[in-house]
Amino acid sequence: MSEQKKSISKKVLSARKDLTLFIGYVVLAGIATIVDLGLLFFLTEFVKIWYFYSAMISYFAGMITNYSLNKYLNFKNKSKRVALQFTMFMFVALIGLALNQIILLVLVGRWGLWYIFAKAISIFVVMFWSFFGHRKITFNILQ
Repeated sequence: MSEQKKSISKKVLSARKDLTLFIGYVVLAGIATIVDLGLLFFLTEFVKIWYFYSAMISYFAGMITNYSLNKYLNFKNKSKRVALQFTMFMFVALIGLALNQIILLVLVGRWGLWYIFAKAISIFVVMFWSFFGHRKITFNILQ
């Protein structure tokens, strides 16, 4: 096989692996999203915490769920350096939290959308940042 064909084959396999990881990430992040949205609704509607603060708390609960599920089930990462890896995960997640909060402030505060609908939009946007950030930073560096 020529070098060019080997290179193309390698790129196709890499793209398939990334697509498979992304699909797995979306499924597992869906579980984390249920945790996030459920806690957001509970804290806002029943505990009467302002949606902005509830969103921060629920985001962290979803983040921990997402980390645990994706580390072991999707990326199948066996690194024993969990503290360092979780720190990198939190770095990526904190950028996601900032994006989340900005989107919520704009959609709820400026445009008057229902906070749950705004959160759903935010989750969709932040999902892409989170996947690529975790793929390239969190689970790629410490194999």
